[in-house]
Amino acid sequence: MSKGKLPDYRLKQKILYIDKTPATTLIHYGDLFFEAGALSDALEFYARAGHQEGLKKIREIALKNGDAFLFQGAAKAQGAELRSAEWEDIAGRAVELKKFSFAKKALEKTNNTELLNALATKMKSEE
Repeated sequence: MSKGKLPDYRLKQKILYIDKTPATTLIHYGDLFFEAGALSDALEFYARAGHQEGLKKIREIALKNGDAFLFQGAAKAQGAELRSAEWEDIAGRAVELKKFSFAKKALEKTNNTELLNALATKMKSEE
C-alpha cells in the first residue's frame, strides 16, 4: 500500500482488530484519516493506539464543529467523564451552527430541562 492511501473498510478492520498492529502504525493511519477529514476513522485509530494527542485534537475539532457524537467518542477514548458544563458548551456551539440534533444530544446529557425546552422552542422557530 502506498504511503498516503487510505485503507478500505476491510483492510481498516483488519488493521484495527485482527492484526496486532503496533501503535506507531495505528497513529500513522489515524493521521492519514485526520488529514483526509475522516475524523471518525481517525478517532478509531487514535483510540486503538491510545494516542492522547490525536484524541485531544479530535475533541477540540468536535467542539469547534458542534459535533456531540464525535466529542463524546473522543472523550470516552480518553477516559474522560464529561461534566454538564462541557455538554452545554458543545450544545451552544451546535446551536450556533444550527446543528440542532447535536445540540439536543448534548443537552440530554445535562438533564437540564430548561435548556432542552429552550432548544425545542428554537428548533420550532427555525422550521
